[in-house]
Amino acid sequence: IYSDEYCGGIANGKRLKAVVAGGSSVPILPANLILKTINNEARLMSYESLSDGGFATGSMMGSGGFIAYDEDQCIVRNTWNFARFYHHESCGQCSPCREGTGWMEKVLHRLEYGHGKMSDMDLLVDVSKKIEGNTICPLGDAAAWPVASAIRHFRDEFEWHVTNGYEATTRNYGLAGYADPLPKLETA
Repeated sequence: IYSDEYCGGIANGKRLKAVVAGGSSVPILPANLILKTINNEARLMSYESLSDGGFATGSMMGSGGFIAYDEDQCIVRNTWNFARFYHHESCGQCSPCREGTGWMEKVLHRLEYGHGKMSDMDLLVDVSKKIEGNTICPLGDAAAWPVASAIRHFRDEFEWHVTNGYEATTRNYGLAGYADPLPKLETA
């Protein structure tokens, strides 16, 4: 991320907030887990730490896609976008995936739009646990991991959406807000 040779750092001098190191199908990692200190020298996560199945970092390479979030990015909104994708992509054959991805999308939508409840975070974790490992194909796991990890590492941001509902809906997300209008969904 910070290498001049590859990425050039975070734009406009902003701080790194989180990384999705293997496309949308892997757990989200907060910056404090990415930047490790070894002998007082900052080390970034490495290919080796991700290619071991994620045991060193809590994530994995997945599809090899890479997303870096700066401090202004909303984890709730981005997690909701992942959930929308997986709900759309679910073939519907497995009940945990078919029903679970729909529930996750609706609850995350509710949180993003300022209508969430404090109990929603525990509900999302519970639903993700019921999906993970209980589907025929890996799409269920791919849908569950980013949601569970986002809540594990950024629960305070989810709680902020509950206690600051109006402000959460009026924040400026930059160009992403113009490119992807937010659809209305039925509430869960």
